[in-house]
Amino acid sequence: MDLYTTIALLGTAVLLLLGVEIVVCLGLGAVFFVLTQKHFAMDNIGIATFSEINLFPLLAMPLYILTGDLIAHSGIAARLIEFSRALIGWARGGMALTLLVACGFFAAISGSNAATVAAMGRMMLGPMERDGYPRDYAAAVAACGGTVGIIIPPSIVFVIYGVASGTSIGDLFVAGIIPGIIMVAAMAIVATITCRRRNIGTTIPFKFSEVARTGLRANLAFGATAVILGGIYGGIFTPTEAAAVAVAYCLIVGLFLTREIKLRDLPRIANTSADVAGLVAPIIALAVALSQILSVLGLPKAGVDALLGLSSEPVVIMLVVLVILLIAGMLMETTPNVILLTPLLAPVGAQLGYDPIHFGVIFVVTLAIGFVTPPLGLNLFVASSIARVPVMTIAWRSVWMIVGLLVAMLLVTFVPWFSLAFLTRAS
Repeated sequence: MDLYTTIALLGTAVLLLLGVEIVVCLGLGAVFFVLTQKHFAMDNIGIATFSEINLFPLLAMPLYILTGDLIAHSGIAARLIEFSRALIGWARGGMALTLLVACGFFAAISGSNAATVAAMGRMMLGPMERDGYPRDYAAAVAACGGTVGIIIPPSIVFVIYGVASGTSIGDLFVAGIIPGIIMVAAMAIVATITCRRRNIGTTIPFKFSEVARTGLRANLAFGATAVILGGIYGGIFTPTEAAAVAVAYCLIVGLFLTREIKLRDLPRIANTSADVAGLVAPIIALAVALSQILSVLGLPKAGVDALLGLSSEPVVIMLVVLVILLIAGMLMETTPNVILLTPLLAPVGAQLGYDPIHFGVIFVVTLAIGFVTPPLGLNLFVASSIARVPVMTIAWRSVWMIVGLLVAMLLVTFVPWFSLAFLTRAS
C-alpha cells in the first residue's frame, strides 16, 4: 500500500470511530482515492455507483422493507405473539421464550432486524413487566431476538450479499432457515437458565386446543413466508418478484382480512419505508464505489493472500475471519460491511473449501451479532428507545445471550449441514 492509500483507509476508520455518518465516510474515502490516484477519473465514481445500484435484485430491498412495515400495521404481529405464547408459554421463562419465538416468526415475514425489535418489543415489554420481568432484561431479550431478522428468510441482508457475491439469493434464503432456528434455540436455552436461576416469570399450562386455535389465527402470517419461499423454489417468480408479491399479500391481509390498515394509512406507511430505503441506498452506492476502487488497487487480493498466509490450518484461518466479521459488525453498519468485506473474505472461504452459500450464511450470522454489541449495536438503540432504558444497561443484560449467539455462530460455521440441508434435498 502506498502512503495515500494508507491515509485514506486510516482517515475513513477515524471518521467512523468519531461517529461521522457512514455515507459521508464512504464518500470522502472514495473521493480521496480518486484525487490521489492518477489512473482514476472522477466520473468513474458516478458510473460505478449508478451501474451497481441500478440492479434488478436490489429492488427487493425497499419492497421487503415495505413488507415489514405493512406487517407491523396489519395486526399479524399480535397473532404471532398469541401463537408463540400458546406454543412455548408452558416452559420456564415462558414470556421471554414467547418473545424470542415470536421474533423468529416475525423475521420470517419482515426481513429486518430493526423492524423485528420494534414490533415485538413494543408489544411484549408491558406484558413481560407485569409478569415480573425487569424492564431492562425484557429489552435485552427483544434486542437479541431481533438478530434473527436478517437470517430467517426473507432477509434484506441476504439480498445485498447475493448481489455483492454473485450467489443465488433464493438459495441464501433457504440456507438461512435452520441457522435462524439454531440462533433462537440458543437464546431460548440461555433465557430458560436465567429465568430459572432468578425465579423470573410465570408459566401457563400447555393446551393443544389453544395451540391449534392461535395457530389458525396466525396462518395469515405463515402464508406470507409460504408465498415467498414456495414461489421462489417453485420457479414461479424470482426473489425480487417475490418481494412484490409479499407486498401485495400484506396489503390484502391488512386492508381486507384483519382490517387493521386503512387506505388513509398507506401514504404514511409508504413514507416510513421510503425513509429507511433512502438511508440504505446511498450507503450501498458509495460502498460499491469504494469497493471497486480498492479492488483496482489490489487490496482485496493482498488481504486474501495475507489471511491465507496466517496459518496452514483452515480452522485457524476461519476463526480469524469470524473475528474480523465480529469486530466489523461492532463498528460499522451491516450494508457497507457486506459490500466492502465480501470481495476480501468470500475468496478466502472458497480457498478453504466452503460452499459459497454456506459461507454467505456464516458471513451474515456473524455480522448479525454486531446488532447487540456496542458501540454500534443498532438493536440495542432500538430497544433502548422503546423501553426508555440506557443502551449500556441493555448491553450488559445481553451478555449471556450474546454467548449463546456465539455458540450458534460456531455451530453454523463448522457444521455445513445446518445451512445446506434443504438445498441438498432440493437438488
